[in-house]
Amino acid sequence: MECFGGVRIRGFSSGSSQNLKRNAVRGGSDKARWTPTRRSGQGKAFERRQSSWEESAKNYFFKDGGNESGRSGALEKATDVRRNASEEIDEALKREDDRQRWYDRSVDRDARFERQWNKRETGESSVPKMVGEGIYGVSPVLAALTAGRREFYTLYVQEGLDLSGNSKKKKDKKAVERVVKIAENIRLKVKETAKHDLNMVVGNRPHQGLVLDASPLEMVSIRELDAVTIGEGGQRCHLWVALDEVTDPQNLGAIIRSSYFFGAVGVVLCAKNSAPLSGVVSKASAGSLEMIELRSCKNMMQFLNSSIENGWRVLGGSVSETAVPLSEVEVGPPTILVLGSEGSGLRPLVERSCTELVRIPHGEADQMCSGEEFESFVAVESLNVSVAAGVLLYHLVGKGGKQSEVPI
Repeated sequence: MECFGGVRIRGFSSGSSQNLKRNAVRGGSDKARWTPTRRSGQGKAFERRQSSWEESAKNYFFKDGGNESGRSGALEKATDVRRNASEEIDEALKREDDRQRWYDRSVDRDARFERQWNKRETGESSVPKMVGEGIYGVSPVLAALTAGRREFYTLYVQEGLDLSGNSKKKKDKKAVERVVKIAENIRLKVKETAKHDLNMVVGNRPHQGLVLDASPLEMVSIRELDAVTIGEGGQRCHLWVALDEVTDPQNLGAIIRSSYFFGAVGVVLCAKNSAPLSGVVSKASAGSLEMIELRSCKNMMQFLNSSIENGWRVLGGSVSETAVPLSEVEVGPPTILVLGSEGSGLRPLVERSCTELVRIPHGEADQMCSGEEFESFVAVESLNVSVAAGVLLYHLVGKGGKQSEVPI
């Protein structure tokens, strides 16, 4: 250490010591100004200050010396090490985010289970109690709210309902949004409910996340159809479907769906021995039950005979070989198409009340195989009643009907 002008100066080298002395003389007690100098044989002055990690890399890899190419390689190696460490940190953060999301879902699930368990402990059931009957499915609920034929109590929506997947679910998403919007407009109470509870309400049937608590449909009793002329009503086809003791709700819903699709005016049901108009029928009809005209009669024979007196033609679906083939039936006159139950078909008295019996010709099975063994093996002797209804309706009103599309 040297003392010059009251300022202690530590000597680093001969050149730097002289510079410090000159600065001390000029500035007195001021701090020394550090000015980079160019040594002989070193070229240009150092222009860019290196970062601390670069300097540490140099000192670590070349503490015993080394050339510029070696130092450059060391810097590249240090850069790779730093990059790899950064990637490992990113992967660790990503794994931590995944664990956090899994934890959040677990907490939500545990909280939901805890609420359900508490309700069970207190004897309170979480399954909604229906005031009326449950209408389930996107299309039936939307049709019921649009038609407004029922009295509505509560709309139950599945918790965490996600319909943003494939194209079909996106279509359902728009329908669900319309349902919620209609519910808000009519001030209908909307409650989010667990999927398990909705399954219990509808008997584990596909509810698509929507269950509507509504009053049953009111059936209008009728004794006969009024007289009608062919020119009345413009281009609309005059066809009613009468169902004689169809007890399967799936078949009933399918027939109502076909009737609405092909443009039939309405459906007449027997007051006895017919499937009730439940949510199962509405789901099987894809919501057509909420839109089509429905009537009921106490006595099917009396209804048919009175309608015949008013100028209606009554066609009874039959499998008898004496019935007229469908291709020979005239299209156009006001018609009542009568279909019987799934097992026995039309009752004898109902069959006698028809003005004409019609059948759907079936293909000859012995054209493919011959022999008594094959004939005894064939078990399908007739079509299902809902399928037969679709074929008959297509022939009678398929070309003149409204051909409106019914959502699935």
